[in-house]
Amino acid sequence: MDLKDLDCQSLDGYSEPFDTMQAAAKTLCLGLKGDQVAWQKVVSALDTMPPPPSDDCWSVTAYHVLGNVAASRKQKPNALVKLAPRPGTACAPELKGLEDDGGISPPSLVCPGSVIVLLGNVTGLPVGTVRSVKVGTTTAPVRQRQSSTNNDYPLEFYFLAPPLSAGDPTTADVSIADADWVVKGSASFEYAADQNECRQTPGVIP
Repeated sequence: MDLKDLDCQSLDGYSEPFDTMQAAAKTLCLGLKGDQVAWQKVVSALDTMPPPPSDDCWSVTAYHVLGNVAASRKQKPNALVKLAPRPGTACAPELKGLEDDGGISPPSLVCPGSVIVLLGNVTGLPVGTVRSVKVGTTTAPVRQRQSSTNNDYPLEFYFLAPPLSAGDPTTADVSIADADWVVKGSASFEYAADQNECRQTPGVIP
């Protein structure tokens, strides 16, 4: 959730009630830009929104910042709020695991072209800031899409499993190869032992 530039139109909008910080992000952004109706919606949501899980660093940080801003504006209703950007990120980005398109973690019996989703708070980084991963001895481009399963991170990073080179082990270690910030951590998945049984999807793997 990137609010530093208050580019509200770049954020996804969600219907009320807002039960996560991600769902409230666009309305919060509009409220910080002076939309009083939007601001009241977010403040009301904060009263009923359950605290984010402690391992969701991005949402925990936003939750506390919003609480501080709300308290300040109660004391000075006409005060203007300006978010000052700081270098780095509020949370240390980390890759903690992988799952397949069906939500199985860690992925197994993987074929070339299979979707592999990145897990961990690396998912909270802005669109386009994670560009590739190292998969065994090769690299694969990272893409982003709407998540159908994760309410804490509505957007998710993923890549397509590259072909398994002859002689390479079936266990592939994955780490972030190219990103705007250092992303620690690694994970692995298991290729299908017999790649001849994989049904290739035309055009999926270049």
